[in-house]
Amino acid sequence: MTDQPPPVRPVPPLRRWATDPLVPVLLLTAGTMLAAAYGHVLTWAVVGGLAGYTLSGSV
Repeated sequence: MTDQPPPVRPVPPLRRWATDPLVPVLLLTAGTMLAAAYGHVLTWAVVGGLAGYTLSGSV
């Protein structure tokens, strides 16, 4: 057995940034802020969709 660790390939900076755990956290935070800003519109869209689904006889 050798005491040397296996060789590690260098990672390109773009790939390192794209796979950083901070990226999904920032994207989810931005999505949450947008959803909070448009919450009333989203609520009415969901209620309207459910009402249309119910009134169409699909239920």
